Amino acid sequence: MSYPCVLCGAELYETDTVAVCSFCGQETPAEYLCPNGHHVCEDCQLAGPLQVVERVCGGTQEIDPGAIVNLIMKHPAMVMHGPYHHVLVAPAVLAALGNSDRRALKSGRLASAIKRTADLPFAVCGTRGECGAAVSVGALVSILTGASYLKDQERSLALRATAEALQAVAEGGGPRCCKQSVYLSLETAVSFLRRELSLDLPLTIRCEFSGRNEECKKERCQYYES
Repeated sequence: MSYPCVLCGAELYETDTVAVCSFCGQETPAEYLCPNGHHVCEDCQLAGPLQVVERVCGGTQEIDPGAIVNLIMKHPAMVMHGPYHHVLVAPAVLAALGNSDRRALKSGRLASAIKRTADLPFAVCGTRGECGAAVSVGALVSILTGASYLKDQERSLALRATAEALQAVAEGGGPRCCKQSVYLSLETAVSFLRRELSLDLPLTIRCEFSGRNEECKKERCQYYES
């Protein structure tokens, strides 16, 4: 029986070696490898969505958060739509910042970024007007500035970051596409950090999921590639 690579679809071949996991970056035993060099360790194969986010962001060397979120969203545990997209933006940006400047990824920040948005329910974009990916931008700014409900400018910055991301998602239009919401929020986050906190990151957005989305807006979406 043959198995397709979850990252590129190529047929895996049997082997007996060690290889670097394409998700977490750890070198582990490999019984199957992709001819394009992809390998998924057993722990990443069995990981749930939140574990995938933590493992990828904790192990990546990437400084482009767009590449980080795309890798996470390719994992089989990350379905096309769902509340796990709410947690992606803040940890991906923190990981990218940490790889460009180790001082940015302080102990506990990744776990905090995931925890702050993991409890947002499915479909809140429609039922509460509260896109979780946009809220993750506010969580990111809050973490970086040390904001709390008692702070002044820091609190305002976090609120403004969420507001700008929500505006971008609203202008993107519907019906929902969790991938588009993540991309729009990610662009907002990178722009906001550059403007307000003098933190600069490269960002490349390339949607690789339109073929899986039955509700894809196609040409109505700025990220659509036919």
